[in-house]
Amino acid sequence: MSQTARMPWALLAALWVAEMTSSFESAMILAALKVLVVQFGDAAAVGWLVTAFLIVGAAVSAVVGRLGDIYGRQRVLMVVLVIGMAGSLLSAASSSYGLVLAGRVMQGATTAILPLVIGLVRENLPPERVPAGIGLMISGASIGTAAGLILGGVIVDFASWHGIFLASASFCLVSLLLVRSFVPPSRRAVLSQPVDWWSGILFAPGVTLVLLYLAGGKAWGFGSPAALALLVAGLALCLLWWRRALSSANPLIDVRTLAHRPIAVVCAASALVAMGTLQITVFFSLLLQAPVWTGLGLGLSATVAGLAKLPSNLTSVFAGPLSGWLTGRGGGRKAMVTGGLITTFGWTLVLFDTSSLGVIIAQLIIISFGTTMLFAVAPTIIASEVTPERTSEVTGMLGVIRGLFMGVGSQIVTTLLALDSVTRGAERYPSPEAYHWALFAIIGLTAAATAVSLALPKRRQDT
Repeated sequence: MSQTARMPWALLAALWVAEMTSSFESAMILAALKVLVVQFGDAAAVGWLVTAFLIVGAAVSAVVGRLGDIYGRQRVLMVVLVIGMAGSLLSAASSSYGLVLAGRVMQGATTAILPLVIGLVRENLPPERVPAGIGLMISGASIGTAAGLILGGVIVDFASWHGIFLASASFCLVSLLLVRSFVPPSRRAVLSQPVDWWSGILFAPGVTLVLLYLAGGKAWGFGSPAALALLVAGLALCLLWWRRALSSANPLIDVRTLAHRPIAVVCAASALVAMGTLQITVFFSLLLQAPVWTGLGLGLSATVAGLAKLPSNLTSVFAGPLSGWLTGRGGGRKAMVTGGLITTFGWTLVLFDTSSLGVIIAQLIIISFGTTMLFAVAPTIIASEVTPERTSEVTGMLGVIRGLFMGVGSQIVTTLLALDSVTRGAERYPSPEAYHWALFAIIGLTAAATAVSLALPKRRQDT
């Protein structure tokens, strides 16, 4: 192997740990939800500790990615890690709900780590190694999620909920030191024209308001004046951003890139995946914890239901590199269709058998493996289709699309599950028929994503 073709393992390890940091921060809070409800006495308020993190991440990913493209991805990545560490320390040092929530909002910035590390992979690896490198980065998310659930649970059980935020801060610090030591500084972009900052500034608050409507509309009432005001204001800002970006010579976020066929196909498929298979946590959490008398549930505790997902997180580590290997040899179309078929097959199995925990764990492994392949191939295709100076921006936009359509899919699935129910005394749960309706919707959306992937060009996706 030539010197230029060798994998820079120290750099990849640093970026891999950085990507783990984001998924760790996302998952660790789940292990502490019960304790935090007791601490603050309001389950809905505690739910916003999860939701706020996701909303901020979806809103800032594209903007932060573009800032990395302009000012240097290594530099911006370190800034993001410092913000995440500061937010974690704020939450760790506070017993006030408001301050803990403020810390979680700051931690949400770490969701933008993935677009930055993907840009850094493309920036530092030989072209033929980029698909495998991106696949490896996606696998870091699976390990980070598993670590968040396991380590978070241990800390909460044997110490205090404050400890999960201290662990998160430590994770950020280690990642910061590794990135500083092993990732070369990125060059600043040479811009031929001044950046139109308004074409990015309008984007983040617009997306935030739309996501707030999707996340809180059920509690407030989707048709209530306050909720509709959020939606209208958010859509108006997004429309203004879109028009400004189209008319600008050098927009901060260039929406014209999304019209390029491979990128448009990837975005459309990712939106369908987000509405469908990414509802895996919502669907299986309800199914596993529903009482046996409902006719479909297993009556498991929340802890055991959470642990049931761990094997799939661990096995999915191999899906990212496999997706990169397929992309490097057969193109992104082959890898995306393969991932879609595996995911659709896994969900179809759920239709026929949910009789035991072992069966469901096996189904979760298949579904998560295929879904991780889809996650890995999408940014690889984008990296092969956009100019190097906009890699992190467009990859970040993909995260925004996923965040928006995950919110839409969540409302679809929860609405279908509420269409029919079984009751015993004061207890009310979705009926087996309701679960099947939700399953049909998820299978249909995932199959549609697979079909859309066939529209990708039949050629090797060279980076």
